[in-house]
Amino acid sequence: MLPNRPETGRLRDGPDLTQRPVDKGIIMAEALVPTREPRRTGATAPQEAGLLDLEDGDRQFVTALARGLQVLRAFRDASEMLGNREIAARTGLPKPTVSRLTHTLLSLGYLVHGQDGERYGLGPAVLALSAAFLRQNSFPQMAKPYLQDLATAVQAHVALGLLDGLHCVYVQLWRGKGQTITLSSEVGFHLPLACSVMGMATLAGMDEEQRGPLVERLRRESGAEWPALERTMQRCFAEVAEHGFCVGVGIWRPEINAVAAPIHSPGARGIFSVNVSGPAFLMTEAVLRRDTGPKLMETIARMRALGIVD
Repeated sequence: MLPNRPETGRLRDGPDLTQRPVDKGIIMAEALVPTREPRRTGATAPQEAGLLDLEDGDRQFVTALARGLQVLRAFRDASEMLGNREIAARTGLPKPTVSRLTHTLLSLGYLVHGQDGERYGLGPAVLALSAAFLRQNSFPQMAKPYLQDLATAVQAHVALGLLDGLHCVYVQLWRGKGQTITLSSEVGFHLPLACSVMGMATLAGMDEEQRGPLVERLRRESGAEWPALERTMQRCFAEVAEHGFCVGVGIWRPEINAVAAPIHSPGARGIFSVNVSGPAFLMTEAVLRRDTGPKLMETIARMRALGIVD
């Protein structure tokens, strides 16, 4: 049974985040807003805490390799430039360790120097890895024409996301043809499970064996916010079970509303979900439930009829 709605009829999930002014004709969305980090315990940063959990008791676990990959994952946007101090802050790794890792990754082409010679950006070797992934996983390409049609039909931002730890990462995205108001996120953007409707849909699409460990990590890291997060998850799980999609009003940003659905493809590698988002003054809760969500499900049904999705 779904929780009672506010008397205004507008459902708001998650903490009350500060409103930002809207630029003329452009909504500044997820990619320009720093990701809300999980709650920290002591001096251990979130990524380092996850590394320690994996390392514990596993003799096959190569810590040096994991730390190098942590450095690459510290980059939240393909165009972002970071110095060793910033990377150390994001990963929880000691700065001398970060310095050695960035030197190694620079030598191998996974990082490149910025113009100042002090900061780093992602290098071409990372692009080669992402291209190899897309070649091996044909589902995003098969879904492309259908999700582009959806973006045009609803005149909104449509993203195909893939589970990545406690985030969903955009692997493809589309904007409606002729769309005049756009969001600024790009491929590679990471959206937290804990405060996004795409994250809620992703969790809802898993079986309990897959979902349980992630929910437990969210419970540990959310701290005092866990009761509110748990209520949001329960609502979204119920909506996905009943309608196939769930609605988010202000879950990620107050000025952005969205609808999302889990999606499964035969033979696809990973757990996918589709997110349709736009400015709150256009994509109201009523519009999402009455129009956008059903159109999303119609698109998934078209792909299912052709065997592209289960």
